[in-house]
Formats: sequence, structure tokens, C-alpha cells
Amino acid sequence: MKRRPEKFRAVLFDLDGVLIHSERYWFLLFNQALEQFGHRPISRVKFRQHWGQSTAEDIRIFMPERTLAEVRQYFTRHQSDFAAHFRMATLALKVLAGLRHRRMKLACVTNSHRRIARMELIITGLRRHFPVLITADDVRRPKPAPDMLRAACRRLDVRLVLALFVGDTSSDEQAARRAGCRFIGYRYPSRTSIRSLSRLFSIVDRGLPD
Repeated sequence: MKRRPEKFRAVLFDLDGVLIHSERYWFLLFNQALEQFGHRPISRVKFRQHWGQSTAEDIRIFMPERTLAEVRQYFTRHQSDFAAHFRMATLALKVLAGLRHRRMKLACVTNSHRRIARMELIITGLRRHFPVLITADDVRRPKPAPDMLRAACRRLDVRLVLALFVGDTSSDEQAARRAGCRFIGYRYPSRTSIRSLSRLFSIVDRGLPD
């Protein structure tokens, strides 16, 4: 007999590129940081190749003489410089409200830094939907390590196998695989991919096959 798909109890969301369109914000802020630290700015194509990775990895590749503390301090000091470029993803508020109505537990899991992530969520009105926010400042190893997802599920009191993680990069997908939760690629090719966040309703209502 075919086993019924298991239903989920929590949905974890990546922030940048999933809930908030912030690529231009980070492109401008990152290039401003590069110039401040004596490096040439990079192209949009080059930036996209590294989209979603941790600040520590960005430093290793683009400004290895700098420390994580220095770059984090620069980002947070200048976090408002390009905030006008934040755009909330279509249907994000409606989908989050609908998931909460279905009694799904929600968390936001991002490689961004806490002050910047909080600013993004507050500006867009999404903060109230997330009792749990896990950032790069809260764990020793950011994505693609599984630490963030494990921390989020501990805070939500949900087993990892009963959580969905919605992301848009290979870093997100690797983190989900290593943590043992199901990955949903948002406009990103994966085993289960969605083009609209509203597709999450049918996934949480019906579950997913093994």
C-alpha cells in the first residue's frame, strides 16, 4: 500500500531573493564596501555568481585581507544607504498569513546579518509573521552548513523532517539536504520547485511524496 505523503508542521524561509527582492540593494552595498576597502567594484554578472553565499565566503574571495568583524561592521553602519531598493515578493504577505491560518510554524533563516535582516523585515511589514529569525550572527557556520535550519527547528520545537525550507540558491539546497528537511526551490531548479509562493498552500495541505 502506498504511504500517504507526510504533512509538514513548519515552513522555513530564506529572506533575500525569496521573501524580499534585494539583489540590487546588496549589489550596491557590496560594491560600496569593496571600494571603501580599496578594491575595484564587480559586475552584476559576477555578483550573481556569488549570490546567497555567506559574508565570510565573500571576504575570502573578494577581500581576503579584511576580517569578518570589519565587513560586518561596515554593512551594519551603512545598512540604510540603499534601503529604497527593497521590494517585497509578490503575495508574500498573503502567503505568510495563509500559512499561519493553517497553524504552520514559521521561521526566517538568512545568511544576512541580524540588524540588516530585521530592517528588511520591518520595512516590508513581514517581521510580525516570524517569531523566529536565524541569521549569520546566530550560528558558527552559516549556510550551506545545516546549523541555521537546526537552530530554527529547535526554536520552533519541530522535527527537521517535518519542516520545509524555501530557498533560491545552491547554498540553501545544500543546507536543507545536510539538515534533513525538505527543500523547495523558489524559482530555482530542484526536485520540488515553485514559481509562485502561493504553491506552498497545496504542498502543506497535501504533503509531498517521499
